[in-house]
Amino acid sequence: MSDPTPEPAPKAAAARKAAPRKPRAGKPAPKPSERVVEDLKQTVEAAREAVVHASAAVEHGRQAIPEVTDVARAVLDERFEQMKTVGHGAADVAIDQLDLARDLIVEQVKARPLATAFAAVGAGVLLGLLISGNRR
Repeated sequence: MSDPTPEPAPKAAAARKAAPRKPRAGKPAPKPSERVVEDLKQTVEAAREAVVHASAAVEHGRQAIPEVTDVARAVLDERFEQMKTVGHGAADVAIDQLDLARDLIVEQVKARPLATAFAAVGAGVLLGLLISGNRR
């Protein structure tokens, strides 16, 4: 069986939620426009602080540029000297190897002149065939 009395509790809760809240005693609630203005003031102040920090960072970077370029120049000079030393060493090794190869060829030509002549003629014929290709 159903109860004939209506249920006022849910309607009352809904009415309380829909009704605007009254400000508490003491400090009046700020108007929405005042809140927006206050938020804008805080945003502007934060932007000013960001500009000050960015300006300081730019100035610090500007002052550091000569030091950074000096360090970079010193490192590049050191690496260049290292590369130059390695390059001279490699050139010396290459010259020694060419001298050794030349000496071996001269010895072979003196020891076997006929074989060397045939080898030179054979190499010439082979190069001639490779260069001429299919020109016939």
